[in-house]
Amino acid sequence: MDNWKLELKEDLLRKSHPVYADLMERIAGYRAFYSGLDKVPEQAPEHFPGSSLPDTRRSDWPFSTLLCLYDRSGNEYTFSRGGMRHMKRALPWQGHYHTHDYIEILYVAQGSFEQILLGERRKFLSGEFVITDRNLEHADVLSGEEDTAVLFLQLQADYLDRLLSSYDRDDDLLRFFFHALRTQRREQSYLHLCPSPAAGKSRIDVPGLLPVILEHLIAEDYMPMEGSSEITRGYLLRLLAILCRHYDLNLRSSDRESREKALLYELERFIHLHPATVCARDLEEHFHYHRNYFNLLLKKYRNTSYQKYLRDVRLETAASLLKNSALPIREVALRAGYHNSSHFYHLFEQRFGVSPSVYRKTNP
Repeated sequence: MDNWKLELKEDLLRKSHPVYADLMERIAGYRAFYSGLDKVPEQAPEHFPGSSLPDTRRSDWPFSTLLCLYDRSGNEYTFSRGGMRHMKRALPWQGHYHTHDYIEILYVAQGSFEQILLGERRKFLSGEFVITDRNLEHADVLSGEEDTAVLFLQLQADYLDRLLSSYDRDDDLLRFFFHALRTQRREQSYLHLCPSPAAGKSRIDVPGLLPVILEHLIAEDYMPMEGSSEITRGYLLRLLAILCRHYDLNLRSSDRESREKALLYELERFIHLHPATVCARDLEEHFHYHRNYFNLLLKKYRNTSYQKYLRDVRLETAASLLKNSALPIREVALRAGYHNSSHFYHLFEQRFGVSPSVYRKTNP
């Protein structure tokens, strides 16, 4: 699928506008630049990953940045020290579950951004930060509801350890960092930071200062010069101080329930993607758990069984096809996973109280 990517190795944007006053000016410059590029073909819809194991994304630098711009049409523009890239997503889109070998600080600069973390789909708003531990399994989600800009700061653990050695504030943020660096890797955790209501009373203009600090971090990353390492450390410490003083912190950590909910979310998604063909053996091969475990999860969190859940998904699929297509009822039944028409009619009437033909007429 190489044809749906546009790689821009030659840094045209840096040459045309090498200096920005702050992050928001940079974002505006990027959007103006990318709007003049030729459009690329839309990516084929992404299928469910072939493995239930997340991939690990790696960084070659102690500290690096990645700026991502998303629009309502599914365009994704990314900018890093490695160059620029344009991709077209088929919306709505969910990325694969993945982990990092670094600690990631996510900042929503414009719009909102969604991720699935610890089995929950979370929406983060403009001005908020999310800090993910190295081993946290998560996935990005794009809905296309609004234009969005997200900045990712990527810090290797040993780099952050050295950075924090000169920073002795005893608070949740610092404890999270040291947990990520020094304790067992089996836990998963992330930190959600929202602007504190008290920040408006501060002598510091936090909303105005943050884009300036983040812009300096980007500039030192993209165009390092003598002294850049010291300047970067200084701005990172200043950023951490602002987060500690002017943001409310919410630490979320993994436990058995979170892991179970994450698996259940993936199980449900797989069934919804393949309602007509899915079977218990497929789930066992895909997720590497026995089918009895899926029954336990569905009973615990949905108060249902695998067979009943699958039947409900198939009937909801059939109902949607009846409302939104002109397919013959026999074809609707097949696409929902029913090869026996009599059985399909019986279950449908039992579920919705009317026959498929009457349902179609009353739900145009």
